[in-house]
Amino acid sequence: MKAEGTRRDEERKPRRPWSSAFALSLLIFLTAFGVRLLVRQEARHEVGKVQTAVTNNYKHMARLLAEAGVGGFFSPASPTSDPDTLGHPPGYPVVLALAGGGAVPPDSTIQLVQIAADALAAVLVLLIAGELLSPGVGAVAGLLVALAPQFAWNSVLLLPDTLAVLPLLAAVYLVARARRGRRLAWFVAAGALVGLSCWLRANALLLPAFLAAAVFASFEKEVRTRAALAVVAGALVAVAPLTLRNALVFGAFIPVSLGAGQTLLEGIADYDEENRFGIPATDLGIMHQEAAEFARPDYAETLFGPDAIARDRRRVARARAVILQNPVWFASVMARRAASMLRLERAPRLGSIARAGEAAPTLPAWARPPRAAVILAQKPFITAVMLPLELAGLYLLAREKKWRALALLAAVPVYYLCVQSALHTEYRYVLGVHYFLFAAAAFALCRAAGKVSDLRKRGAAAL
Repeated sequence: MKAEGTRRDEERKPRRPWSSAFALSLLIFLTAFGVRLLVRQEARHEVGKVQTAVTNNYKHMARLLAEAGVGGFFSPASPTSDPDTLGHPPGYPVVLALAGGGAVPPDSTIQLVQIAADALAAVLVLLIAGELLSPGVGAVAGLLVALAPQFAWNSVLLLPDTLAVLPLLAAVYLVARARRGRRLAWFVAAGALVGLSCWLRANALLLPAFLAAAVFASFEKEVRTRAALAVVAGALVAVAPLTLRNALVFGAFIPVSLGAGQTLLEGIADYDEENRFGIPATDLGIMHQEAAEFARPDYAETLFGPDAIARDRRRVARARAVILQNPVWFASVMARRAASMLRLERAPRLGSIARAGEAAPTLPAWARPPRAAVILAQKPFITAVMLPLELAGLYLLAREKKWRALALLAAVPVYYLCVQSALHTEYRYVLGVHYFLFAAAAFALCRAAGKVSDLRKRGAAAL
Protein backbone atom coordinates (compact mmCIF):
# COMPACT_ATOMS: atom_id res chain seq x y z
CA MET A 1 0.00 0.00 0.00
CA LYS A 2 1.04 3.61 0.40
CA ALA A 3 4.45 4.34 1.89
CA GLU A 4 4.45 5.65 5.44
CA GLY A 5 6.16 8.88 4.43
CA THR A 6 3.57 9.57 1.76
CA ARG A 7 0.82 8.88 4.26
CA ARG A 8 2.30 11.37 6.72
CA ASP A 9 2.57 14.00 3.99
CA GLU A 10 -1.07 13.40 3.10
CA GLU A 11 -2.06 13.89 6.72
CA ARG A 12 -0.15 17.17 6.92
CA LYS A 13 -1.81 18.69 3.85
CA PRO A 14 -3.43 22.03 4.64
CA ARG A 15 -7.08 21.94 5.49
CA ARG A 16 -9.63 24.27 3.95
CA PRO A 17 -11.01 26.98 6.20
CA TRP A 18 -14.22 25.82 7.86
CA SER A 19 -16.19 28.71 6.37
CA SER A 20 -15.04 27.87 2.83
CA ALA A 21 -15.96 24.20 3.20
CA PHE A 22 -19.36 25.10 4.65
CA ALA A 23 -20.08 27.56 1.84
CA LEU A 24 -19.21 24.99 -0.81
CA SER A 25 -21.29 22.31 0.92
CA LEU A 26 -24.23 24.68 1.16
CA LEU A 27 -23.93 25.55 -2.53
CA ILE A 28 -23.95 21.88 -3.54
CA PHE A 29 -26.88 21.17 -1.20
CA LEU A 30 -28.95 24.02 -2.61
CA THR A 31 -28.10 23.04 -6.19
CA ALA A 32 -29.13 19.43 -5.60
CA PHE A 33 -32.25 20.48 -3.71
CA GLY A 34 -33.26 22.89 -6.46
CA VAL A 35 -32.75 20.34 -9.24
CA ARG A 36 -34.90 17.82 -7.38
CA LEU A 37 -37.62 20.38 -6.73
CA LEU A 38 -37.77 21.09 -10.45
CA VAL A 39 -38.02 17.35 -11.18
CA ARG A 40 -40.74 16.98 -8.55
CA GLN A 41 -42.72 19.79 -10.15
CA GLU A 42 -42.47 18.28 -13.62
CA ALA A 43 -43.08 14.68 -12.44
CA ARG A 44 -46.14 15.47 -10.35
CA HIS A 45 -48.44 13.36 -12.57
CA GLU A 46 -45.98 10.53 -13.19
CA VAL A 47 -44.65 9.57 -9.75
CA GLY A 48 -47.84 7.79 -8.67
CA LYS A 49 -47.55 5.39 -11.61
CA VAL A 50 -44.19 3.95 -10.52
CA GLN A 51 -44.28 0.80 -8.37
CA THR A 52 -47.75 1.72 -7.10
CA ALA A 53 -48.40 -1.61 -5.37
CA VAL A 54 -45.04 -1.50 -3.57
CA THR A 55 -45.65 2.09 -2.46
CA ASN A 56 -49.09 1.21 -1.15
CA ASN A 57 -47.61 -1.69 0.83
CA TYR A 58 -45.10 0.67 2.45
CA LYS A 59 -47.88 3.09 3.37
CA HIS A 60 -50.02 0.28 4.76
CA MET A 61 -47.15 -0.88 6.96
CA ALA A 62 -46.57 2.71 8.10
CA ARG A 63 -50.20 2.94 9.24
CA LEU A 64 -49.89 -0.33 11.13
CA LEU A 65 -46.70 0.81 12.82
CA ALA A 66 -48.27 4.14 13.79
CA GLU A 67 -51.23 2.33 15.34
CA ALA A 68 -49.31 -0.49 17.05
CA GLY A 69 -46.30 1.48 18.27
CA VAL A 70 -42.96 -0.05 19.25
CA GLY A 71 -44.60 -2.63 21.54
CA GLY A 72 -46.88 -3.82 18.77
CA PHE A 73 -43.95 -4.22 16.39
CA PHE A 74 -42.51 -6.85 18.75
CA SER A 75 -45.84 -8.59 19.39
CA PRO A 76 -46.77 -11.77 17.46
CA ALA A 77 -50.44 -10.77 17.79
CA SER A 78 -49.99 -7.38 16.11
CA PRO A 79 -51.10 -6.72 12.51
CA THR A 80 -47.48 -5.71 11.86
CA SER A 81 -46.64 -9.41 12.28
CA ASP A 82 -48.50 -10.46 9.14
CA PRO A 83 -46.01 -12.63 7.17
CA ASP A 84 -46.71 -10.54 4.07
CA THR A 85 -44.88 -7.64 5.72
CA LEU A 86 -41.64 -9.64 5.59
CA GLY A 87 -41.14 -8.82 1.92
CA HIS A 88 -39.45 -5.51 2.77
CA PRO A 89 -37.54 -4.20 5.80
CA PRO A 90 -39.59 -1.89 8.04
CA GLY A 91 -37.26 1.11 7.87
CA TYR A 92 -39.09 3.00 5.14
CA PRO A 93 -42.51 2.64 6.80
CA VAL A 94 -40.87 3.91 10.00
CA VAL A 95 -39.59 6.96 8.10
CA LEU A 96 -43.07 7.55 6.68
CA ALA A 97 -44.68 7.31 10.11
CA LEU A 98 -42.13 9.68 11.63
CA ALA A 99 -42.45 12.16 8.76
CA GLY A 100 -46.21 12.18 9.26
CA GLY A 101 -46.06 12.58 13.03
CA GLY A 102 -47.61 9.17 13.66
CA ALA A 103 -49.66 9.00 10.45
CA VAL A 104 -48.86 8.50 6.78
CA PRO A 105 -47.92 11.95 5.45
CA PRO A 106 -48.98 13.38 2.09
CA ASP A 107 -46.86 12.35 -0.87
CA SER A 108 -45.50 15.89 -1.11
CA THR A 109 -44.09 15.67 2.41
CA ILE A 110 -42.44 12.31 1.69
CA GLN A 111 -40.88 13.76 -1.45
CA LEU A 112 -39.49 16.78 0.40
CA VAL A 113 -37.88 14.52 3.00
CA GLN A 114 -36.30 12.40 0.30
CA ILE A 115 -35.21 15.42 -1.73
CA ALA A 116 -33.46 16.89 1.30
CA ALA A 117 -31.81 13.54 2.08
CA ASP A 118 -30.54 13.14 -1.47
CA ALA A 119 -29.27 16.71 -1.53
CA LEU A 120 -27.34 15.82 1.63
CA ALA A 121 -26.01 12.76 -0.22
CA ALA A 122 -24.48 15.10 -2.81
CA VAL A 123 -22.76 16.97 0.02
CA LEU A 124 -21.40 13.71 1.44
CA VAL A 125 -19.94 12.79 -1.95
CA LEU A 126 -18.27 16.22 -1.98
CA LEU A 127 -16.85 15.60 1.50
CA ILE A 128 -15.69 12.05 0.74
CA ALA A 129 -13.90 13.02 -2.47
CA GLY A 130 -12.51 16.16 -0.83
CA GLU A 131 -11.17 14.12 2.08
CA LEU A 132 -9.65 11.33 -0.01
CA LEU A 133 -8.49 13.35 -3.02
CA SER A 134 -8.75 17.15 -3.12
CA PRO A 135 -11.29 19.95 -2.57
CA GLY A 136 -11.51 20.51 -6.32
CA VAL A 137 -12.33 16.87 -7.02
CA GLY A 138 -14.85 16.98 -4.20
CA ALA A 139 -16.59 20.02 -5.67
CA VAL A 140 -16.86 18.40 -9.11
CA ALA A 141 -18.07 15.11 -7.65
CA GLY A 142 -20.70 16.83 -5.55
CA LEU A 143 -21.89 18.82 -8.55
CA LEU A 144 -22.17 15.67 -10.68
CA VAL A 145 -24.37 14.02 -8.04
CA ALA A 146 -26.41 17.20 -7.63
CA LEU A 147 -27.21 17.36 -11.35
CA ALA A 148 -27.54 13.66 -12.22
CA PRO A 149 -31.06 12.93 -13.52
CA GLN A 150 -30.80 9.35 -12.24
CA PHE A 151 -30.57 10.46 -8.61
CA ALA A 152 -32.97 13.38 -8.99
CA TRP A 153 -35.67 11.17 -10.51
CA ASN A 154 -35.37 8.40 -7.94
CA SER A 155 -35.39 10.87 -5.06
CA VAL A 156 -38.94 11.96 -5.89
CA LEU A 157 -40.33 8.44 -6.22
CA LEU A 158 -42.17 7.13 -3.18
CA LEU A 159 -39.57 4.41 -2.61
CA PRO A 160 -36.61 4.05 -0.21
CA ASP A 161 -33.84 3.58 -2.75
CA THR A 162 -32.07 6.94 -2.52
CA LEU A 163 -32.68 7.11 1.23
CA ALA A 164 -30.84 3.81 1.65
CA VAL A 165 -27.73 5.25 -0.05
CA LEU A 166 -27.35 8.14 2.41
CA PRO A 167 -26.17 5.98 5.37
CA LEU A 168 -23.70 4.19 3.08
CA LEU A 169 -22.15 7.50 2.06
CA ALA A 170 -22.02 8.61 5.69
CA ALA A 171 -20.31 5.33 6.62
CA VAL A 172 -17.57 5.76 4.02
CA TYR A 173 -17.10 9.39 5.05
CA LEU A 174 -16.54 8.38 8.67
CA VAL A 175 -13.94 5.83 7.59
CA ALA A 176 -12.28 8.40 5.36
CA ARG A 177 -12.09 10.85 8.27
CA ALA A 178 -10.74 8.29 10.74
CA ARG A 179 -7.08 8.76 9.84
CA ARG A 180 -4.61 6.14 11.02
CA GLY A 181 -7.41 4.22 12.73
CA ARG A 182 -7.20 6.31 15.88
CA ARG A 183 -10.95 6.76 16.18
CA LEU A 184 -12.22 3.23 16.70
CA ALA A 185 -15.70 4.49 17.59
CA TRP A 186 -15.94 5.99 14.11
CA PHE A 187 -15.53 2.55 12.56
CA VAL A 188 -18.24 1.16 14.82
CA ALA A 189 -20.49 4.05 13.76
CA ALA A 190 -19.65 3.39 10.09
CA GLY A 191 -20.75 -0.22 10.44
CA ALA A 192 -23.91 0.86 12.27
CA LEU A 193 -24.76 3.18 9.38
CA VAL A 194 -24.50 0.29 6.93
CA GLY A 195 -26.83 -1.63 9.24
CA LEU A 196 -29.21 1.33 9.20
CA SER A 197 -29.25 1.18 5.40
CA CYS A 198 -30.36 -2.46 5.68
CA TRP A 199 -33.43 -1.32 7.60
CA LEU A 200 -34.38 0.61 4.45
CA ARG A 201 -33.26 -1.89 1.82
CA ALA A 202 -31.80 -5.33 2.56
CA ASN A 203 -29.43 -5.24 -0.43
CA ALA A 204 -26.48 -4.03 1.66
CA LEU A 205 -26.68 -6.89 4.18
CA LEU A 206 -23.22 -8.30 3.35
CA LEU A 207 -21.61 -4.94 2.62
CA PRO A 208 -19.96 -4.66 6.10
CA ALA A 209 -17.59 -7.46 5.10
CA PHE A 210 -16.52 -5.57 1.98
CA LEU A 211 -16.16 -2.26 3.81
CA ALA A 212 -14.15 -4.05 6.51
CA ALA A 213 -11.88 -5.46 3.78
CA ALA A 214 -11.37 -1.95 2.38
CA VAL A 215 -10.51 -0.71 5.88
CA PHE A 216 -8.10 -3.61 6.40
CA ALA A 217 -6.39 -2.86 3.08
CA SER A 218 -6.01 0.87 3.60
CA PHE A 219 -4.96 1.30 7.24
CA GLU A 220 -1.75 0.54 9.15
CA LYS A 221 -1.00 -2.96 10.39
CA GLU A 222 -1.26 -2.06 14.04
CA VAL A 223 -4.87 -0.89 13.78
CA ARG A 224 -6.40 -2.38 10.65
CA THR A 225 -7.65 -5.61 12.25
CA ARG A 226 -9.38 -3.81 15.11
CA ALA A 227 -10.82 -1.21 12.76
CA ALA A 228 -12.18 -3.83 10.34
CA LEU A 229 -13.75 -5.84 13.17
CA ALA A 230 -15.27 -2.64 14.56
CA VAL A 231 -17.06 -2.04 11.23
CA VAL A 232 -18.57 -5.54 11.30
CA ALA A 233 -19.49 -5.21 14.98
CA GLY A 234 -21.27 -1.91 14.39
CA ALA A 235 -23.33 -3.41 11.57
CA LEU A 236 -24.30 -6.43 13.67
CA VAL A 237 -25.45 -4.18 16.52
CA ALA A 238 -27.58 -2.07 14.16
CA VAL A 239 -29.26 -5.06 12.49
CA ALA A 240 -29.64 -7.15 15.68
CA PRO A 241 -32.92 -5.57 16.90
CA LEU A 242 -34.62 -6.46 13.62
CA THR A 243 -33.20 -9.99 13.63
CA LEU A 244 -34.26 -10.54 17.24
CA ARG A 245 -37.74 -9.18 16.50
CA ASN A 246 -38.13 -11.58 13.59
CA ALA A 247 -37.03 -14.48 15.79
CA LEU A 248 -39.48 -13.47 18.52
CA VAL A 249 -42.44 -12.88 16.21
CA PHE A 250 -41.90 -15.51 13.52
CA GLY A 251 -39.76 -18.06 15.35
CA ALA A 252 -37.09 -18.17 12.65
CA PHE A 253 -33.70 -16.70 11.80
CA ILE A 254 -34.46 -13.86 9.40
CA PRO A 255 -31.66 -11.26 9.51
CA VAL A 256 -33.70 -8.46 7.90
CA SER A 257 -36.49 -9.64 5.61
CA LEU A 258 -37.52 -12.39 3.25
CA GLY A 259 -37.14 -12.18 -0.50
CA ALA A 260 -33.83 -13.86 -1.31
CA GLY A 261 -35.71 -16.82 -2.76
CA GLN A 262 -37.77 -15.05 -5.38
CA THR A 263 -34.98 -12.64 -6.35
CA LEU A 264 -32.61 -15.56 -6.89
CA LEU A 265 -35.21 -17.38 -9.00
CA GLU A 266 -36.16 -14.30 -10.98
CA GLY A 267 -32.48 -13.48 -11.43
CA ILE A 268 -32.02 -16.88 -13.08
CA ALA A 269 -35.17 -16.48 -15.18
CA ASP A 270 -34.02 -13.05 -16.40
CA TYR A 271 -31.26 -14.73 -18.42
CA ASP A 272 -32.90 -18.11 -19.12
CA GLU A 273 -34.02 -17.13 -22.59
CA GLU A 274 -34.93 -20.71 -23.58
CA ASN A 275 -36.84 -21.34 -20.33
CA ARG A 276 -34.72 -24.43 -19.64
CA PHE A 277 -35.43 -24.30 -15.92
CA GLY A 278 -39.15 -23.48 -16.06
CA ILE A 279 -38.78 -20.63 -13.58
CA PRO A 280 -41.19 -17.68 -13.88
CA ALA A 281 -39.59 -14.26 -14.22
CA THR A 282 -42.17 -12.39 -12.10
CA ASP A 283 -43.56 -12.49 -8.58
CA LEU A 284 -47.01 -13.28 -9.93
CA GLY A 285 -45.67 -16.14 -12.02
CA ILE A 286 -43.91 -17.68 -9.01
CA MET A 287 -47.06 -17.38 -6.90
CA HIS A 288 -49.24 -19.13 -9.49
CA GLN A 289 -46.66 -21.84 -10.14
CA GLU A 290 -46.40 -22.62 -6.43
CA ALA A 291 -50.19 -22.66 -6.07
CA ALA A 292 -50.44 -25.28 -8.80
CA GLU A 293 -47.45 -27.32 -7.63
CA PHE A 294 -48.58 -27.60 -4.01
CA ALA A 295 -52.34 -27.58 -4.69
CA ARG A 296 -52.67 -24.46 -2.55
CA PRO A 297 -54.90 -21.88 -4.26
CA ASP A 298 -54.14 -19.42 -1.44
CA TYR A 299 -50.48 -19.34 -2.54
CA ALA A 300 -51.59 -17.54 -5.71
CA GLU A 301 -52.93 -14.61 -3.70
CA THR A 302 -49.70 -13.47 -2.06
CA LEU A 303 -45.94 -13.78 -2.48
CA PHE A 304 -45.42 -14.81 1.13
CA GLY A 305 -48.59 -15.10 3.24
CA PRO A 306 -49.26 -18.72 4.23
CA ASP A 307 -46.03 -20.64 4.99
CA ALA A 308 -44.02 -17.51 4.15
CA ILE A 309 -40.73 -18.69 5.60
CA ALA A 310 -40.99 -22.23 4.21
CA ARG A 311 -41.91 -20.87 0.78
CA ASP A 312 -38.91 -18.55 0.69
CA ARG A 313 -36.55 -21.33 1.76
CA ARG A 314 -37.92 -23.66 -0.90
CA ARG A 315 -37.25 -20.96 -3.48
CA VAL A 316 -33.69 -20.56 -2.24
CA ALA A 317 -33.17 -24.33 -2.41
CA ARG A 318 -34.56 -24.47 -5.95
CA ALA A 319 -32.30 -21.63 -7.09
CA ARG A 320 -29.28 -23.22 -5.38
CA ALA A 321 -29.90 -26.49 -7.22
CA VAL A 322 -29.94 -24.71 -10.60
CA ILE A 323 -26.76 -22.79 -9.74
CA LEU A 324 -24.85 -25.89 -8.58
CA GLN A 325 -25.87 -27.79 -11.69
CA ASN A 326 -24.96 -24.91 -14.04
CA PRO A 327 -22.05 -23.05 -12.37
CA VAL A 328 -20.37 -21.79 -15.54
CA TRP A 329 -23.64 -20.54 -17.02
CA PHE A 330 -24.57 -18.82 -13.76
CA ALA A 331 -21.13 -17.19 -13.54
CA SER A 332 -21.77 -15.74 -16.99
CA VAL A 333 -25.16 -14.48 -15.77
CA MET A 334 -23.48 -12.72 -12.85
CA ALA A 335 -20.88 -11.18 -15.15
CA ARG A 336 -23.52 -9.88 -17.56
CA ARG A 337 -25.68 -8.52 -14.75
CA ALA A 338 -22.66 -6.85 -13.13
CA ALA A 339 -21.82 -5.20 -16.44
CA SER A 340 -25.40 -3.94 -16.71
CA MET A 341 -25.04 -2.22 -13.32
CA LEU A 342 -22.32 0.01 -14.77
CA ARG A 343 -24.78 1.49 -17.23
CA LEU A 344 -26.58 4.62 -16.11
CA GLU A 345 -30.32 4.28 -15.78
CA ARG A 346 -32.26 5.89 -18.60
CA ALA A 347 -34.03 8.07 -16.11
CA PRO A 348 -36.26 10.87 -17.36
CA ARG A 349 -34.35 14.12 -17.61
CA LEU A 350 -35.80 17.49 -16.75
CA GLY A 351 -37.75 18.70 -19.74
CA SER A 352 -38.72 15.18 -20.85
CA ILE A 353 -40.66 13.89 -17.83
CA ALA A 354 -44.10 15.31 -18.55
CA ARG A 355 -46.44 13.28 -20.70
CA ALA A 356 -46.78 14.06 -24.37
CA GLY A 357 -49.31 16.80 -24.89
CA GLU A 358 -49.22 17.86 -21.25
CA ALA A 359 -48.76 21.53 -20.52
CA ALA A 360 -45.31 22.56 -19.32
CA PRO A 361 -45.07 23.13 -15.57
CA THR A 362 -45.90 26.64 -14.50
CA LEU A 363 -42.82 28.27 -13.01
CA PRO A 364 -42.11 31.83 -11.90
CA ALA A 365 -40.03 33.83 -14.34
CA TRP A 366 -36.92 33.71 -12.13
CA ALA A 367 -36.93 29.88 -12.13
CA ARG A 368 -36.99 29.45 -15.91
CA PRO A 369 -33.30 30.23 -16.62
CA PRO A 370 -32.08 27.76 -13.93
CA ARG A 371 -34.42 25.13 -15.36
CA ALA A 372 -33.02 25.68 -18.85
CA ALA A 373 -29.48 25.43 -17.45
CA VAL A 374 -30.28 22.15 -15.69
CA ILE A 375 -31.86 20.70 -18.84
CA LEU A 376 -28.61 21.46 -20.69
CA ALA A 377 -26.38 20.21 -17.86
CA GLN A 378 -28.19 16.85 -17.64
CA LYS A 379 -27.56 15.90 -21.27
CA PRO A 380 -24.09 14.33 -20.67
CA PHE A 381 -25.43 11.94 -18.00
CA ILE A 382 -25.50 8.93 -20.28
CA THR A 383 -23.45 5.74 -20.12
CA ALA A 384 -21.38 6.60 -23.21
CA VAL A 385 -20.04 9.69 -21.45
CA MET A 386 -19.99 8.84 -17.75
CA LEU A 387 -18.76 5.24 -17.79
CA PRO A 388 -15.48 6.05 -19.62
CA LEU A 389 -14.89 8.88 -17.13
CA GLU A 390 -15.56 6.55 -14.17
CA LEU A 391 -13.22 3.87 -15.52
CA ALA A 392 -10.55 6.45 -16.37
CA GLY A 393 -10.78 7.83 -12.84
CA LEU A 394 -10.33 4.37 -11.31
CA TYR A 395 -7.37 3.73 -13.60
CA LEU A 396 -5.72 7.04 -12.67
CA LEU A 397 -6.23 6.37 -8.96
CA ALA A 398 -4.43 3.04 -9.37
CA ARG A 399 -1.68 4.50 -11.54
CA GLU A 400 -1.03 7.27 -9.04
CA LYS A 401 -1.09 4.69 -6.22
CA LYS A 402 -3.88 6.39 -4.33
CA TRP A 403 -4.75 3.04 -2.80
CA ARG A 404 -6.68 4.29 0.18
CA ALA A 405 -8.97 6.43 -1.94
CA LEU A 406 -9.38 3.62 -4.46
CA ALA A 407 -10.25 1.05 -1.77
CA LEU A 408 -12.85 3.23 -0.06
CA LEU A 409 -14.47 4.52 -3.25
CA ALA A 410 -14.62 1.04 -4.78
CA ALA A 411 -15.89 -0.88 -1.72
CA VAL A 412 -19.60 -0.26 -2.34
CA PRO A 413 -19.50 -0.66 -6.16
CA VAL A 414 -17.45 -3.87 -5.90
CA TYR A 415 -19.90 -5.24 -3.34
CA TYR A 416 -22.89 -4.72 -5.60
CA LEU A 417 -21.06 -6.06 -8.64
CA CYS A 418 -20.08 -9.23 -6.76
CA VAL A 419 -23.17 -9.90 -4.61
CA GLN A 420 -26.18 -8.20 -6.16
CA SER A 421 -25.24 -9.70 -9.53
CA ALA A 422 -26.49 -13.06 -8.23
CA LEU A 423 -30.02 -11.70 -7.80
CA HIS A 424 -32.74 -10.12 -9.88
CA THR A 425 -31.76 -6.47 -10.07
CA GLU A 426 -33.41 -3.22 -10.99
CA TYR A 427 -31.44 -0.02 -11.48
CA ARG A 428 -32.89 1.51 -8.35
CA TYR A 429 -31.42 -1.33 -6.25
CA VAL A 430 -27.86 -0.40 -7.21
CA LEU A 431 -28.00 3.39 -7.29
CA GLY A 432 -25.24 3.46 -4.68
CA VAL A 433 -22.73 2.24 -7.26
CA HIS A 434 -22.68 5.51 -9.19
CA TYR A 435 -22.65 7.89 -6.23
CA PHE A 436 -19.16 6.54 -5.54
CA LEU A 437 -18.08 6.12 -9.16
CA PHE A 438 -18.97 9.76 -9.83
CA ALA A 439 -16.12 10.66 -7.46
CA ALA A 440 -13.79 8.67 -9.74
CA ALA A 441 -15.26 10.47 -12.76
CA ALA A 442 -14.62 13.80 -11.06
CA PHE A 443 -10.99 12.79 -10.48
CA ALA A 444 -10.60 12.03 -14.20
CA LEU A 445 -12.19 15.36 -15.15
CA CYS A 446 -9.92 17.30 -12.80
CA ARG A 447 -6.83 15.52 -14.10
CA ALA A 448 -7.90 16.24 -17.67
CA ALA A 449 -8.51 19.89 -16.81
CA GLY A 450 -5.06 20.04 -15.22
CA LYS A 451 -3.44 18.62 -18.35
CA VAL A 452 -5.25 21.13 -20.56
CA SER A 453 -4.14 23.97 -18.28
CA ASP A 454 -0.53 22.78 -18.42
CA LEU A 455 -0.61 22.60 -22.21
CA ARG A 456 -1.97 26.13 -22.42
CA LYS A 457 0.74 27.43 -20.11
CA ARG A 458 3.43 25.70 -22.17
CA GLY A 459 1.93 27.11 -25.35
CA ALA A 460 1.84 30.61 -23.86
CA ALA A 461 5.45 30.26 -22.66
CA ALA A 462 6.54 29.12 -26.10
CA LEU A 463 5.07 32.25 -27.65
